[in-house]
Amino acid sequence: MKTVVVCIVISMLLGSIAISMNLLLGMSIHQAWLDIFNPFQVMEPIELAVLFSLISLWIFNTCLHLFRKKNQHKKPEQRPH
Repeated sequence: MKTVVVCIVISMLLGSIAISMNLLLGMSIHQAWLDIFNPFQVMEPIELAVLFSLISLWIFNTCLHLFRKKNQHKKPEQRPH
């Protein structure tokens, strides 16, 4: 229970710091709120490309790992003679 409360408090503090920084940059409260809850709206196209390429590499790596693990279980163990 303490861990959940600590995680919530830390998340709230980080969100308030991010909103405060956006307000100091001259954004309205509405725009600062949108920047926090929709980060893809404020990303540059190259940042989106890097993000989605990293996500696709992670998915490919996970599928490759699962495929290798599945094939490893199918092969019967060969004992040396």
